[in-house]
Amino acid sequence: MNRKRLLNGAALVCGLVGVYFKLNWWAGADALLLSGFGALLGSVLGFTARANAEAGTSDVLNYVMVATLTLGILTVVFRLMHWSGDGLLVWASDGLLLVLVVMLIFSKNRVVSHQFVTVLAIFFTLVIALLSFVPGHRPAPRTQPERAAPQEEAWLELD
Repeated sequence: MNRKRLLNGAALVCGLVGVYFKLNWWAGADALLLSGFGALLGSVLGFTARANAEAGTSDVLNYVMVATLTLGILTVVFRLMHWSGDGLLVWASDGLLLVLVVMLIFSKNRVVSHQFVTVLAIFFTLVIALLSFVPGHRPAPRTQPERAAPQEEAWLELD
């Protein structure tokens, strides 16, 4: 089997299982998410730049595309793990994404590789799956606690 397909598949499966674990508050969710996003980052850094160059993408556009994906993956990981510096990464990845969009709008050579589209689809699949997770929200307890008896109302006595 092709290494990049194997790496992309591992990123998707580990990431989605990690999201499922995170939604259910099960142990191991962070390790699965880190391995999924790590495999995705390895796929981007190992194969995407070369695949884009072989497809005919210009060098500058190729590097901006790979840098945007790399920074986006790191931003999501930093946000998930609540590591410091995540706010700065959000600003940097948003700025780089804006540069990429402007470059793609005005570029005459818009050729991208199948690898780039695949990695981008996996990345957005994982991000959208993570958006279904509401931080700090735990499932409701299975049994409802007994309600306390109503207290008597205290009336002020006026003299």
